[in-house]
Amino acid sequence: MGFWKLLRNAKNKLVFREYGKNVYIAPNVIIKRPQLVSIGNHVTVQRNASFYIHPSNKNSTSCILRLGNYVHIGLNNVISAVNSIIIEDYVLIAPNVTIVDSSHKYEDIEIPIIFQAYTRGGTVHIERECWIGTNVIILPNVTIGRHSIIGANSVVKQSIPPFSIAAGAPARVIRKYDVDKKKWVRV
Repeated sequence: MGFWKLLRNAKNKLVFREYGKNVYIAPNVIIKRPQLVSIGNHVTVQRNASFYIHPSNKNSTSCILRLGNYVHIGLNNVISAVNSIIIEDYVLIAPNVTIVDSSHKYEDIEIPIIFQAYTRGGTVHIERECWIGTNVIILPNVTIGRHSIIGANSVVKQSIPPFSIAAGAPARVIRKYDVDKKKWVRV
């Protein structure tokens, strides 16, 4: 019985830290260390997504990746977590998005980078109701505020405030929602 069939077997849903109702995980999804992953209700994970969970403490039992309710993870997404990645409710993530909370060390030139440890990194927090566009890269120590939009092909290196639209490499806020005018305005 393959990994995909194990995920579909109700008895084996307990391999996840938490596993909600109406969860759809498409074929060819890779989830390393699912026991450190919490999945809410009505979550969709599309084909070829990869979740690499590498806790800095190998004996950790803490939740490292948390997907809220009504989260949609698009095709070919990569999420790599060492510390903590939280994706709150109602988040839409388009195809080909990469989210990382750490990186590889590279300082020792006597050791190939692939064999060097992960950096200490930080956390990534995507608050509720966000939309992350196609080909976005989200780097460590970032919070994307509630109901924000990250434009396609952006690289998010710093936190984005709530109710903002950010784009570019590096991403910068280009619009914010004006509560008084009740519309999105250029920054």
